Amino acid sequence: MTKSLFITFILWVAEVFLIAVLVSDQWLTDMQAAEDRMIIEYLGADNDQRIREESTAVFNALLVQTGIKQNVYHFFIPTKAEREKSVGFENFGQTDYFPFVQSKLDVLFGTFYQSLRRFFLLCSWWPFLIASVVPCAVDGLVQRKIKQTNFDYSSPLAHRYSFYAVIGIVYLLMLGLTFPFPVPPQAMPIACVLIALAMNIYFAHTQKRV
Repeated sequence: MTKSLFITFILWVAEVFLIAVLVSDQWLTDMQAAEDRMIIEYLGADNDQRIREESTAVFNALLVQTGIKQNVYHFFIPTKAEREKSVGFENFGQTDYFPFVQSKLDVLFGTFYQSLRRFFLLCSWWPFLIASVVPCAVDGLVQRKIKQTNFDYSSPLAHRYSFYAVIGIVYLLMLGLTFPFPVPPQAMPIACVLIALAMNIYFAHTQKRV
């Protein structure tokens, strides 16, 4: 389990790194605008505003108020006063290197902010997730109970792969927080339904106990 979590973390870090290197700040801005429009069309402006406010509050609390964002920019991009003190390097990188670094940092922090927005969008579907999973899980347990009484066959293969399906969907949702393209809000309820169906199969095919 620890190894799987470590691999997942490495993949996530690699994804964020590739996004920061390959994606431009304008691409990220356009992607956020497109995703905003989809959320407003599907969930309404009020829900979009609520998600935006929650994301901004957490982003500011984690990175702005703590000074992390400012210190990261300052570490990679010297101030005007610092450049003036560096004799012979006053104009170094002003038109190429430092603007490039700033754009990559903008993408990095913008990706984190977008991840927060997607996370809160995901959390807003938890009532629907519960409403989907609970009946399907209960139905699966009832099917299992019936199989115990009539000696019906429970498939270990279906049991195993339904569990893998749940893990895979959750895994994909977590990676999806940093996807460098607009993620439609409809993906969340679809994922909830798929998880519920997989849970139904998982419980229905749990091996009978003697």
